Parts: sequence; C-alpha cells; structure tokens
Amino acid sequence: MNEQSPKGYIIVKVSTASGAIPIEGATVIVQGKDNENEDILISLLTDRSGLTERIALPTVSRTLSAAPSPTNKPYTTYNLDVFKEGYYPQHYTGVPVFEDIVAVQNASIVPISAFDAKDPYYSKGQVFDEYENPDL
Repeated sequence: MNEQSPKGYIIVKVSTASGAIPIEGATVIVQGKDNENEDILISLLTDRSGLTERIALPTVSRTLSAAPSPTNKPYTTYNLDVFKEGYYPQHYTGVPVFEDIVAVQNASIVPISAFDAKDPYYSKGQVFDEYENPDL
C-alpha cells in the first residue's frame, strides 16, 4: 500500500475491571496482518483516559463492500498487542479497518496477582480473534 491508499482509523481503549478503570501508560503495538500491510508496525502509549491517539492505517477501498468475497474483503486486518507491567498481555488478531471509519478497539486487561506471576499463562496472556465472521 502506498501514500495514496485509502485510510481507516483505530483508537485503542485500554481498561481493567470490565472497562471501569482506564489504564494509563499501556503499550499498544499495531502490526499489519495481511501480505500487503505486513511491514506496518506502530507502537503507542495510552493516555490517562486509557486511550491511544487515533491511528491512521492504510486499508482497501470501500467500493469492495459492494461485492465482498473471501478474496476481496472490504477491509484490511491488523493485529494488536496490549502490554502493561502488572497485567496479563492481550493479543487481538484480525482487527478489521474500513476506509474512513474510526473504530474503537476495547482491551480489558487483567491484573496479575503475586501468585499468578509463576503461572505459565502469565507469559502468554490472552488471544482474541477479532476475525470470527469471514462472511462480512
């Protein structure tokens, strides 16, 4: 994708306690998932409201939505990783980005207790597949 590519946007909202408490200073990594955007890698920090800045990302033209197919989907997918010391990491795969749409990706991270630090789950975190419906 080049400078003239259509753009879509993502804001990541990081919180804990089922979204009740925003997390400041969480690291959010955005990486392209598709062949045409695999070279994209962006790292951001959340503000005191738990939000990243709005991220402009290359995507495909919205005209593809007139006749979507498995080979010509009307969006581009990205992977998101969310990290904060003292919390389990979160991994989101296949997050869709549509032309001229601002999407808010919620990431609710879970605190690690002193007992959990030795748990093998700690290093892996949770993985969420945001691309569960391939027939969009």
